[in-house]
Amino acid sequence: MEEKLIEFIKNEYLEDPDIIITEDTKLISSGLIDSFSLVSLQTFIEREFGKMIPPPKITAESFDTVKQMVEIINQF
Repeated sequence: MEEKLIEFIKNEYLEDPDIIITEDTKLISSGLIDSFSLVSLQTFIEREFGKMIPPPKITAESFDTVKQMVEIINQF
């Protein structure tokens, strides 16, 4: 799951393919991606993993790292 999320983030949001993303990389708070990306991330999660995450659970704070995303995805 982590690898798929990282690959999606790199392909969709990052202009520099050499940026290394790990499960603990701060994405939104570091400025790598913006909070508007959360909508397409939510759509990707629903399509790829079949998980419906309620919008209140998807915030810049709760989705700042891939690790946090996986923890929330696993709740549903």
